[in-house]
Amino acid sequence: MTTRYTSLEQFSKAKVQAHAAREVHATSIGHRWALLKQPEKRGALLRDAMGDVLRSWKPYRHVHELLNGHISGSTVSAVGMAVASMQKGLGKRLLFSGISMLLGKVIGEKEDKGPGLLSTLATAIGSMRQRMRERKAEREEEEVEVDLATEPTTRD
Repeated sequence: MTTRYTSLEQFSKAKVQAHAAREVHATSIGHRWALLKQPEKRGALLRDAMGDVLRSWKPYRHVHELLNGHISGSTVSAVGMAVASMQKGLGKRLLFSGISMLLGKVIGEKEDKGPGLLSTLATAIGSMRQRMRERKAEREEEEVEVDLATEPTTRD
């Protein structure tokens, strides 16, 4: 794009206008970049993109039409878990389970229900281990008490 200026003043005005436009665009890009630095915004964009990819997938469209558009993340997770349970081998079952949970999260709405599945599972395992240790210690104490009670006393 070649623009011919008849005077130096016209060129100077065009140059100032170009610098002003550049500053406006730089500010706009700065604001957008600040938004992209926020993890929750990036997560929302990623979920939206994954949802678009999934909705453009032909098998998903067929299932969506079959269920008259009433498809939810929990439905996808449940169907995925059923498919995963039919797979041979632990690796395939774990892979299909993970994919179904991921798709359920992508499709489903974000809900604040409290702690997630992994933290709940870790807490449950930790409390179960603690109860097992306490029960083992109680049994050992009972065995020691029984041994002391049944042991004959000898007097010298």
